[in-house]
Amino acid sequence: MAGILIKDLQKIYDNGYHAVKDANLEIRDREFMVLVGPSGCGKTTTLRMIAGLEDISGGEIRIGERRLNEVAPKDRDIAMVFQSYALYPHMSVYENMAFALRLRKMPKPEIHAKVMEAAKMLSLGNQLEKLPKQLSGGQRQRVALGRAIVRQPKAFLFDEPLSNLDAKLRGEMRYELKSLQTRLATTAVYVTHDQIEAMTLGDRITVMSVGEIQQVAPPTVVYEFPYNRFVASFIGTPPMNFVTGKLVREGDTWSCEMAKGQRFTLGMKERGKLAENLGKDVVLGVRPEHLHAPQVAPAGCAVCPMKVDVVEHMGDHQYIYLLLDGVEDTVIMKAPPQVKAAPGDIMPVHLDTAAGHLFAGTHEHAPNITLPAGFPRQQ
Repeated sequence: MAGILIKDLQKIYDNGYHAVKDANLEIRDREFMVLVGPSGCGKTTTLRMIAGLEDISGGEIRIGERRLNEVAPKDRDIAMVFQSYALYPHMSVYENMAFALRLRKMPKPEIHAKVMEAAKMLSLGNQLEKLPKQLSGGQRQRVALGRAIVRQPKAFLFDEPLSNLDAKLRGEMRYELKSLQTRLATTAVYVTHDQIEAMTLGDRITVMSVGEIQQVAPPTVVYEFPYNRFVASFIGTPPMNFVTGKLVREGDTWSCEMAKGQRFTLGMKERGKLAENLGKDVVLGVRPEHLHAPQVAPAGCAVCPMKVDVVEHMGDHQYIYLLLDGVEDTVIMKAPPQVKAAPGDIMPVHLDTAAGHLFAGTHEHAPNITLPAGFPRQQ
């Protein structure tokens, strides 16, 4: 097994579209790395360049000490699992899994041993004689995984492999994929637009936008310390709430002042970058779980009356959608089920701004100015 090094990677298409811009990423040996971002962010293009299915416009890719730029896809010792399964419809499960080994002229007893081992690992032992059309979506994806496993490659590449499955199967397959990668102790690169998959599968996740890497870190770090406003808005369900205002100061008290005079006192501990943005437009970001109804609010929160618009009951919690004067989007609160709220109610909402984030400016990729000094983009 080996790690993957991406250095100054570029992809520019013939029409001038710059799909990947100066990407630098080190994927460690035996790591499960997830590339996540919206459609068109460059994540699939990056994966296809690793696989050799897209030409590289600039930079280089290495697996271990081997440079891959000029190496044909079949010689890269990489296995790729696609969204569409890409199974041969006229071949049985056994034949699909054995096909690549037969092309390599591997002895039949060795092929049989490898296929049976993979089938046992994937619970496909009683499906080997069936054709793909006789299988469920989850079983077909297991066959595609098995076909990759038998090759024993240096790295596995996954291109949104679960997107065709229903919600229940996706949950089951997420567990199986992570368990399988741990047992195989192999390097894996996984592309998805689904941040739940990214958060649950990745040892680290790479968040991409407009062809650029925005942040690389373990899932909990990306969630708790987003590098910029884009990362903060993309990671988290429901997404982070944003309030635009100006950064003001009275004595030792810092606040975000909205256009209509409403102020949110800031409880952030990081003060160094606040002074640089005094009087400037900023965006305060607070996650739904850091908004509280008065009966369950911790001490020290900023309080603001908001009107209840919609309530979604989720069983062990509820999402309360709130209207705040001067804010275009609804503000979302994650509340325990005992909180009583109905559309039209006016609720004094407590914002735990000590757990919030402040972004320098209103543009999508505005930096987070409340991160500790020297906080790295990649960890």
